Amino acid sequence: MTERESPDGRPADGGGAASGCCCASDGEGPLDERAPSPNGEAEAVICCSIRCLDPAVVEQAVGRLDPLGTTRVAYTCKISGEEEELLLIGDRLAARLAEALPEAEDAGDAKILAGLWSAELCECDVATLTALQEARVVERLRTLAGQGVLGHRTIHSMSYYHLESQALRQCLDEVLAAVSRG
Repeated sequence: MTERESPDGRPADGGGAASGCCCASDGEGPLDERAPSPNGEAEAVICCSIRCLDPAVVEQAVGRLDPLGTTRVAYTCKISGEEEELLLIGDRLAARLAEALPEAEDAGDAKILAGLWSAELCECDVATLTALQEARVVERLRTLAGQGVLGHRTIHSMSYYHLESQALRQCLDEVLAAVSRG
């Protein structure tokens, strides 16, 4: 148990609904909460009690991002304290990458995969980094994990994902090296 954990492994703030999270944490991971979508169907909701990635930092990075380029976003995980530089790719590069990667359904998937190329992230941080709707992020993360492209684990009742496919990692390495060469 760390100073940020309660005896049952939850964040010391209690996690769950009392801290503003949509999930009542039972130690088994986030509940599959759903909110109504505009078309009346239920959509998944991200249930994170701790949000690490600052949207203002991402907005600044997007402001200096070439549509065919990449940039890095400073990130410090509030759970582990680890510092990372997350990869953020431009819209046109994401579209091109989506065409080249069979795992990517669209440019949004390419942005998700690029972000997870650089670090393991909670689903809320993936949504912040990619500026995609949370329900879309949750659906695509679950689908990509189900296909074996991403790995998944639960930490403090939050869903974390990482790039699992070494073939995809190698492909991204090559594409990003080509982009950096200009």
